Amino acid sequence: MSQHAQGLRVLLLPVSGDPDPWDLLLPASAVAEIVRAQPLEPPGSQAPPWLCGYLAWRGLRLPLVRPTALAAAAGGRYAAVCFAPTAGPATPFFAIESPGMPRLERVTPETLSAATGDPAAVDPSFIQVELRVLGRPAGLVDLEALQCALQSASAASGEVR
Repeated sequence: MSQHAQGLRVLLLPVSGDPDPWDLLLPASAVAEIVRAQPLEPPGSQAPPWLCGYLAWRGLRLPLVRPTALAAAAGGRYAAVCFAPTAGPATPFFAIESPGMPRLERVTPETLSAATGDPAAVDPSFIQVELRVLGRPAGLVDLEALQCALQSASAASGEVR
């Protein structure tokens, strides 16, 4: 059986709901774990707006990123803990916020299509490509761009480790 017939496993992180649903898409292999993102250590005053704070995870202090301009949901906030693409000992992981429960899906060429309409309030520097997954608009997260932004923020403020 070909890999196309089986599909690829992805994680969809909802960032907005009805009436304008929009998801972030991550390769399932890039995700270490899904956790509740509370409580958070707040970021410093020099932190960029997309840095929500820091999450304690398995003895590490992970930056929690919100790659969208949408406000955080009160209460039920989740985080996808991701492997850093070029992990070093200082930053082997970071986390991406989702106000709703992320879901694992298997996508095939038949369930993917080009994006149509206006995108959600998403920072385009963190999205590789906009598309539709299972009929819903989504954006493939650019993990390398996120890691580079975290490293730049760390160099500028000393806050991100």
